[in-house]
Amino acid sequence: MEGLSRRQFLTGAALATAGGALALGGCAPSGEASSKSAGGALPEGAGIATVGTGMGKHGTIQVEVVTKDGAIERIDVLESRESLGLGDVCFDKLGKLIVDNQTLNVDVVTGASLSSMAYLNAVAEALDQAGEKSSEWKKRDKALEQPAEDISETYDVIVIGTGGAGFTAAISAANKGKNVLLMEKLGVFGGSTALSGGEMAVPGNWIQTSQGVADTPEQLAKDMLEGGDNRGDPELVNVIANGVYDAAQWLTFEGGVSWEHNLLFFGGHSVKRSIIPSGHIGNAMTTKLTARAQSIDNITLIDNTKATALVTGSDGSISGVKAENTVTGNEYSFSCKAVVLACGGFGSNVEMRAKANPDYGEQFNSTDSVGAQGDGLTMASEIGADLVDMELIQTYPICDVDTGALLYLDDLRLDERTVMFNKEGKRFVEELDRRDVLSSAVLAQTDERAYEIWDQAAADETKVVDIHSDEFENLVSRKLCVKADTLEEACEPFGIDAAALAETIEQWNGYVDAGADPDFNYRGAMHKIDTPPYYIMTYKPAVHYTMGGLRINPSAEVLDTAGAPIPGLFAAGEVAGHKMGTNRLGSTSMADIYTFGRIAGDNAADYVG
Repeated sequence: MEGLSRRQFLTGAALATAGGALALGGCAPSGEASSKSAGGALPEGAGIATVGTGMGKHGTIQVEVVTKDGAIERIDVLESRESLGLGDVCFDKLGKLIVDNQTLNVDVVTGASLSSMAYLNAVAEALDQAGEKSSEWKKRDKALEQPAEDISETYDVIVIGTGGAGFTAAISAANKGKNVLLMEKLGVFGGSTALSGGEMAVPGNWIQTSQGVADTPEQLAKDMLEGGDNRGDPELVNVIANGVYDAAQWLTFEGGVSWEHNLLFFGGHSVKRSIIPSGHIGNAMTTKLTARAQSIDNITLIDNTKATALVTGSDGSISGVKAENTVTGNEYSFSCKAVVLACGGFGSNVEMRAKANPDYGEQFNSTDSVGAQGDGLTMASEIGADLVDMELIQTYPICDVDTGALLYLDDLRLDERTVMFNKEGKRFVEELDRRDVLSSAVLAQTDERAYEIWDQAAADETKVVDIHSDEFENLVSRKLCVKADTLEEACEPFGIDAAALAETIEQWNGYVDAGADPDFNYRGAMHKIDTPPYYIMTYKPAVHYTMGGLRINPSAEVLDTAGAPIPGLFAAGEVAGHKMGTNRLGSTSMADIYTFGRIAGDNAADYVG
């Protein structure tokens, strides 16, 4: 065993034994440790290391549980591809609850339910391997995560919601010397931002400059307004377009966010302008922002705390927030001078969606965080805030047909490397058109779903399949994505007309040679699909964004129904409406949340004075 690390020793031995158990002297490995044999007795005082597995959102989770004298001494995660800032946080929370209270009667961590269930299943399996009865552990007294004991009752600024807008507002206000409470109702931080791709439309960015792509804030504003059928507020759109470059710089140097060295081309944009956080996912932003917020002394960051009401004084100005702990039920009454609402839209609230627009009710899944329930809209409207564009709801066209989750393999389309087609094997839309156009086109196809195809050259050159290998493997296991050496083999599981698709691809490759797409006027760089193996993925739309929300002015102040600012109330991000019109262009949400997050935080701090 010499030369092996402690974890290597335990894992290798535990996995190699028939029962999955390893006897340890005390609880430390030694060269004399032996596995537990069927019917055999353990050495006196020995601990047992056993391994269990569960299936999480992004693949297998494997844990090692060390027990001694019928008690859990330690739980280590040996293997996981769950998202940073989400899966790892729930593992830490659940592990501490289990070990401290010696029970499996614990709740999942809200916002990371799939990861939580996988972790609990893995721990239960490991306990069974150790000769314990996990079913009995699940019946023990329930353990609840306790709230922080040092929460003050008074703050200068309270920020509600920990997506990108919330973190940005809180850090901006704190950097102006204000005492800030940043509160999240879920058990993990990040909101819908953490679940997004994180791409951000930034005109004149450093990658565009290096690639010789000409772009301006004016062009971004024009694209956003036209993409929303000129229903967005030009003043608010111009704030975003002119502020997003500085917001990207702020994310880089204040937030510590790193970026990929390429751009994506989202539908409806006139040029390729969207920068990408490292890892191609929004949690690359929110984990950095979480660390930054936790490093600032005058920010108090709490989770499992839901705001239930905004409190106003006799003059109508904000004076506080009522809240409750979602785990224990503890109630709070916080005093403050300003509030920033950054708690997202209502994409996960089916009832509110159906009331706003019956076309987007229970017939759609959602890509959004479970926390996107419209809480901020309800609380603010109760004190007189105006709501605008509530009927305008967007679907994302390329989502998991079963769960509604946004599919990151679709980055291949944004990298200009896929062709979209229907079950009949025919193209039916321009692949880089607006989200609403794509979604409507997909829903008009057989089975209300469509397909994308790409080849091995695209996979090799973009690395998207490697970057999102967990999603690829998950889809393949559920037969929602196929990799095959021939078009016929790739089509067969879906019942696609392979002969028709072969004609479509031959025609597409001819268009690539000719340098033009006469059918749908493809606006990106065209690439042939001719290098096997071939990949085909199926998808359908899911609700992705709610364009409606609170009416704000360019200073991020929330307006009442008479058009006047509610003193001390600010809003940023998806909770604030009338920016995107009828349709939001891809990657403009990140532009919005970080631009208006900074404005809301700065102005809330200035309002406090």
